[in-house]
Amino acid sequence: MLSTLNVFLISAFFCVVMLLVWCSLLRSGIRGVREWSVANGLGVVAFLLFAFGKSLPPLIAYELANATYAAASASVLIGFQRFLGRETSIKAVAAGIVLLTIAIAVFHYALDSFMLRTQAVSTFQVAVCLAIGLTVFRARQISRSRYPTYFTLSMALIVALGHGARGVVHVTNSSELTSLLQPSMWNVVFLSLGTVMLPALTLGAIMMVHDRMMAKAEHAANRDFLTGAWSRRAFFELAERELARARRGAHAIALLAIDIDHFKSINDTLGHQVGDEVLVDMALRVETVTRSIDYFSRVGGEEFAVLLPDTDRPAALMIAERLRAALDRSKAGGQAAAYTVSIGVATLRGTDSFRELMRRADAALYQAKAMGRNRVICESI
Repeated sequence: MLSTLNVFLISAFFCVVMLLVWCSLLRSGIRGVREWSVANGLGVVAFLLFAFGKSLPPLIAYELANATYAAASASVLIGFQRFLGRETSIKAVAAGIVLLTIAIAVFHYALDSFMLRTQAVSTFQVAVCLAIGLTVFRARQISRSRYPTYFTLSMALIVALGHGARGVVHVTNSSELTSLLQPSMWNVVFLSLGTVMLPALTLGAIMMVHDRMMAKAEHAANRDFLTGAWSRRAFFELAERELARARRGAHAIALLAIDIDHFKSINDTLGHQVGDEVLVDMALRVETVTRSIDYFSRVGGEEFAVLLPDTDRPAALMIAERLRAALDRSKAGGQAAAYTVSIGVATLRGTDSFRELMRRADAALYQAKAMGRNRVICESI
């Protein structure tokens, strides 16, 4: 059977491993990582103090050890709050740690009671675990994947229940349980559950950080860095999927090819920064006209495209004209650069590939430019 000393040493080892993992994530810039790193560092110190408490001065073995472990738990909570964008009250958390330390001191020097010290620690840890669980539960919709969220939530609730059960058992067996390092079955069981809190919850945090990093990587790969529109590669993949769906259900689908008129002249006369501002402004205006089911992509420098699912020729022409009007900034005032756009419209025919649909939309776009720009031209039937 494991001894309490082994339990604390194993837990310290796990915290060291987690600390090394968190240190590798510090450069990610994700909020909460620093707090989780601190939590595991404090966990290493706390578990070592608990493990060798018999050979340490009482003030260190009791008050300092428990305060350090409480600070580690609190750092985990603060990490989750910052990671999930929740309000963090450092003063309230610090006050809780101070009150716990005072309670440990009172039940050590004024009224020496292992049972009451255990109750104080268990109450604090239950409160922290429930606060973590509540924080994660409230932000559950933020996560792209549900597994990390529900794993963390489950761990928080399990540890909270474990600390609560520990408090009950110590009350009902106060005459038998008299020391933290006592090699009894109950002590080993509850210490094993309690000391797994930091590794288990920080493992959940690592899963959530990994999920966010994957989401950022996918966004960077699939979105244009400047305008936020779909990248050309992602757009072509989405378009092929939509075309296959349209063919199966015999649905209409349309494509708009959009080009900013005289964009090179804007860059040459006003500078590339103003040109970038025009691109961003255009993307924002497109969002106000298109639907949530439409796909807007930057397919070239100043060339954009909008795929319109479930849209026939008349509806596509109407949307294109609304877009042209919304993007007619020829009389833009103030310091905003003036610009207009030309739009070519094409609709799906039979077994068209997306490249063929794009070719016909581009041909209509070039015709719009040849006819004087700032206009919508639909492909010839």
